[in-house]
Amino acid sequence: MAFRVAFVPGVTPTKWFRVWAERRADVALEPVPIDHADQRRVLDDDLADVVFARLPIDRDGVSAIPLYAEVPVVVVSNDHEFAALGDDETVDVADLEGQRLLEIAPGPTGGADAFELVAAGVGLVQVPKSLARLHGRKDVTARELTGAPETQIVLAWRDDRRSELVDEFIGVVRGRTANSSRMTAEEVEELRRQKPTAKAKAKAAEARAAAAKAQPKGKAKGKGTPQPGRTRPRSSGRGRR
Repeated sequence: MAFRVAFVPGVTPTKWFRVWAERRADVALEPVPIDHADQRRVLDDDLADVVFARLPIDRDGVSAIPLYAEVPVVVVSNDHEFAALGDDETVDVADLEGQRLLEIAPGPTGGADAFELVAAGVGLVQVPKSLARLHGRKDVTARELTGAPETQIVLAWRDDRRSELVDEFIGVVRGRTANSSRMTAEEVEELRRQKPTAKAKAKAAEARAAAAKAQPKGKAKGKGTPQPGRTRPRSSGRGRR
């Protein structure tokens, strides 16, 4: 019998695997590296017991606990103007306007292919810092991106396949000791609150409809709201090509 743990690119679950091996030597742990597009499918097809996923993930019938947030970065070729910034300087998301942003294609080679195009000067990619490290090359540079949302890594499992082993692995990831590896009542309640009920969704829809009806006619949404100004990164003595 093996406990199967899937994980998307950029996640390094080695420390949790080590704790599991020390705590449950009788149950082998089977790593299941997957592509981001498969993070829900491996649960539905019973190819993994749990998955380290990158949000968003379909939460229908699935529970998840948040683990950590990932810092966004922009990856450019070494001759790009952003590469001339210092290591402690950042790029504002507004400065990406007019730049060609590339998408990472699904599949195991998608990230490497995208970074190869970046190195060739075809465009830029915006990714979590962990993916920039995973696909890093000597001919590209990553700069932290401000004004862009962080991504979130979670541990997810199917509610109908939750088992004692799943609870134990949750305990390992949570950092609980071997004597308290099961989820506490408070943590179970926290998960319950994270999932909006149908009743709560209906009330939210009613509130939005009432707010829209109360809005004066002819007044455009957001009209008159000042737009934030663009700020380019500044650095004394930096050269731009």
